Amino acid sequence: MDELQLVIFDMDGLMFDTERRYGRDMEAAAERHGIEVDMQVLWDSVGGTQFDFDRFLVHAPEGVDAEKIFDAIVPDAIDDMCANGVPMKKGLLQLLEKLKRKGLRAAVATSTDIAYSGRLIKAAGIWDYFDFVLTRRDVVYSKPAPDIYLAACKKAGVECCQALVLEDSANGGRAAKAAGIPYIIVPDVLQPPEDVARGAYAVVDSLETVANMI
Repeated sequence: MDELQLVIFDMDGLMFDTERRYGRDMEAAAERHGIEVDMQVLWDSVGGTQFDFDRFLVHAPEGVDAEKIFDAIVPDAIDDMCANGVPMKKGLLQLLEKLKRKGLRAAVATSTDIAYSGRLIKAAGIWDYFDFVLTRRDVVYSKPAPDIYLAACKKAGVECCQALVLEDSANGGRAAKAAGIPYIIVPDVLQPPEDVARGAYAVVDSLETVANMI
């Protein structure tokens, strides 16, 4: 990491323990309304934006608007977390402080819309640690396409070999790999598949471990 100038963070599942929250809330809503869903479809979409709702929804009782119910899950959860505390992952603040001390730049590249990601980052009190935030609105194709990570390097004015991506998901790891940027996987809900783990600089248990590596 001698050439390292920029560390690019994913957000959901990497910085914040939000993926599990959304999953729990979806399961609870499904149970309340008698809806049957396939949660694996949800987990397979983590890190990207290609969520196949028709496959996710197995059955909904007559008269139940399942799409409306699930559309409210993330906004309601974000309202709650911003009001009552954003669940930051272990080692996040330690890592951000270390990057600041070493004069290394930090950015966020997330598939989550800025209306949500910006609120969470600000509510967590860490907005000022980052040089910039890119979201799916800033690129044509979202993860696992490499676009957002290439855009981050371009915006920062660094070569791909001078950056490091931190990801939790298979989609994010594949995006970094396709961009030719070294990446570290910090697994969240799922362990990385073999192709993602094999291509990673490292697979570690927490951001605290990443901080100790830099």
